[in-house]
Amino acid sequence: MTEFSFETKLETRGIQNYQASFKARNAVKSMFKAVLEGLKGQNEVKFFRVYLQGLQYNFSEFSGKDCTLLNPCKPVKLIAGVIADFPDVIFYTPYIRPIDHLYNLNRIRKNNPGTPEDLDLHNQFVNILKNMKSVSGQVSLENSSIDRIYAALFDWTDGDQEPYEMIGIEHYQDLQTEYEIKNQKLDKLSEILLIDGIAESGIPLDNSQSGPGNWKKYFTVFPVENRAEGFEQPRINVNLATENEIVDFLMQFENQADSSTSQTFIAKAIEIGSTLKLITSGEKGKTYYSSSEIQKSLDSSPATSDLPVVAKQFFIPYSNWYEINLKTEIENVQAEVNAFVSVNRKPDHSVEKLIIHEFLLR
Repeated sequence: MTEFSFETKLETRGIQNYQASFKARNAVKSMFKAVLEGLKGQNEVKFFRVYLQGLQYNFSEFSGKDCTLLNPCKPVKLIAGVIADFPDVIFYTPYIRPIDHLYNLNRIRKNNPGTPEDLDLHNQFVNILKNMKSVSGQVSLENSSIDRIYAALFDWTDGDQEPYEMIGIEHYQDLQTEYEIKNQKLDKLSEILLIDGIAESGIPLDNSQSGPGNWKKYFTVFPVENRAEGFEQPRINVNLATENEIVDFLMQFENQADSSTSQTFIAKAIEIGSTLKLITSGEKGKTYYSSSEIQKSLDSSPATSDLPVVAKQFFIPYSNWYEINLKTEIENVQAEVNAFVSVNRKPDHSVEKLIIHEFLLR
């Protein structure tokens, strides 16, 4: 009888967990649909700076943390009943961030070693990692260590067994690994943990560990740089970026060999950030509706009026790529959606088409 009672309780608990999981998954799917409708139908500035920012930053858990619209904190649990249609469901603050400004690691494999395009990508990679510290708070990596990581990334994705010539080694020719070397593009950012030197760098994959930087904050594997205007580099949304984020983004391109014009522009990164900075709360703050308005703002400021007219190369007023992470919970059973989506915009910047590139429900 005791045995029957024990088995019955396990079966009942299993049914309850299944029901809770079903409800939680339905709730998170509804939340995901609402986010897509918001991205498609709402003005992006209003969606992020009013609706999303108001929801995220009105909670004490965020106080003292370096959370921004381009670098949100992880989802935080809210009280049950926040959404009337799901009175028993606990929702978490939505994690939705534009990712147009991130460095696409799959661009590395497109260029032959030593070409101007490769040297610029290499230089940008070095600039980003030099400003990051490991989990233990150690000083930034030496250039030689960063060079080896870049070469390892190149050799992992380049599709051949030839070494990355600038470093002079094929990383995986002599390494004894338990897995085949991919020699294709990265499908997920987490794949980099298999690459020689990444784990050893001490830089965390995401912000689950303390530290001023992580791979997820600066890098992606999606083609965020592909634009109708033909710019083959990431650009940052100045309507959603902080002053420091604008400056840090520009400094990634310091010492590039591509153009003296762009280097003259980047040399005044601090002045540019100060000129373009926005009021971060409320839609009534300054908003740029076009690239020409961004350039006009720089032209009209005494600190930046003498700069080359290249703002369109670095800045955008609207985003095209987003990362989404949503969570719900009921009776201690969680459901979660992770997705990457992009939008195609009309000339008036309204959304014409939304594309889901990756979707995971668990």
